Amino acid sequence: MSILSRLFLCMIISFACTVQAADMVVIHSNITQLFPKGQLLDCHDAINVPNEGKITVVFGNGHVKTVIGPFQGQISKPEKNVQFTSEHHTLVTRLSEFIIQRETIRELSPAEKELWMIDVSTPKHFYCIAPSSKVILWQPEIQSQHTSTLLIKHTSTNEKAEIEWPAYQTTVEWPTNLTVHYGDTYTVEIKYSGRTISKQLVLYQLPDSLPTNSHKVVWMVGRGCIPQANQLLASLH
Repeated sequence: MSILSRLFLCMIISFACTVQAADMVVIHSNITQLFPKGQLLDCHDAINVPNEGKITVVFGNGHVKTVIGPFQGQISKPEKNVQFTSEHHTLVTRLSEFIIQRETIRELSPAEKELWMIDVSTPKHFYCIAPSSKVILWQPEIQSQHTSTLLIKHTSTNEKAEIEWPAYQTTVEWPTNLTVHYGDTYTVEIKYSGRTISKQLVLYQLPDSLPTNSHKVVWMVGRGCIPQANQLLASLH
């Protein structure tokens, strides 16, 4: 084996070990030149957070911890004697991949509405609903200045419901006479002032079994609920 081949093999092994050994991922940082968002860290490695530096990490079990400088040493796990499994490593690596992509494309979450509301004014298809929650539809104030008609149709069965959306009301509940089939496609039409806005919509409801918000972020990314996942990730501290 040539020297270059050996060197390349060592680099691959080193990278694989780093990923495998990762216990945590950086989700917030005000010293990105030292600790970029999405960086994987190991509990056994000593780190140095300078004065006024601040980083927040998520561990493999979904727990969150913030370290404020000056700090030098190992970031201790949230619970002693916790054995991190392959499932824990999967959580931190998936969070890392999402955060790095998020920083690259810089897709910001909408700040003007609640996390779990369904924005009918954008072409976004995929939305996640909090466990055991009602489906709430939302539209901007400028669009809600007139009474409108909301028509929702389930594409597989052609079941549909039509309701009036009152003027100056930014939210309405999902029609009670239309079943929510999570994972199925719906078409949504809003008619107001001679205009029609239409979109396709796919809803997912988070299971109650997800133990932390970190797990919820990863679950939501897997269903395409990217703006909501961004917003929930930003709230972790």
